[in-house]
Amino acid sequence: MTHIRKDRIFAACHPQDTARIRIVRYQSGDMRALVADAATGARQRLILATSLHPTAVTGTGNRRKSGYAPEDVPTVTGPPAPTRKPIPVAEKTDWFDGMPGRRFRVALPPRLLLLNSNQRLHHHRRADITRVLRRAAWAASRELPALERAHIVGVLHPEDRQRRDPANWYPSFKACVDGLVDQGVLEDDDHTRVVGPDMRIGHVVSGSRLVLHVRELTRDEPAAELRK
Repeated sequence: MTHIRKDRIFAACHPQDTARIRIVRYQSGDMRALVADAATGARQRLILATSLHPTAVTGTGNRRKSGYAPEDVPTVTGPPAPTRKPIPVAEKTDWFDGMPGRRFRVALPPRLLLLNSNQRLHHHRRADITRVLRRAAWAASRELPALERAHIVGVLHPEDRQRRDPANWYPSFKACVDGLVDQGVLEDDDHTRVVGPDMRIGHVVSGSRLVLHVRELTRDEPAAELRK
């Protein structure tokens, strides 16, 4: 397999997987290659050479969903996928019905990997997903003004209609709120500045997504009263 060579970087083929690995050692004909994390060089391990594909697409032009492919090879896919229904830009539900204050919407891209409190992930993997969510919320909140205090409702838009407990996705919502702080929308997310995030289930969205609904708390609206 001539496409597998030392120091070449491979990226995960699955669109929701951000893993990147570097080839540490491989000889032609070996069943396994020694790899490590591309960014840090840590976590050296052996993986099957058959999982290291020459390209991220199959012979029929479909994108692969497993294994790894060289990062330096452009991805050329087959015929365009059917057009999906557009994602609504506004919510049908008014999460702050009857409440005062300016309102803002921070919608993360669909199909991001989300953190669930029921997951048992390696701490490195958890940190990677947290960093992506935090950065996505930072990017999505660029147009928001700086707010002194805010009430936040976090809405999980699932990919199907199965029953879910939205509170299980608190680690994802927390990462998103931290992204608002990184952007300067909030100075901090402690109890004196933020009420929430209150977690809710929204309508179905292809690939699922998180949306933060942010309401500016008025000066005569004590945050403590919202917690009663």
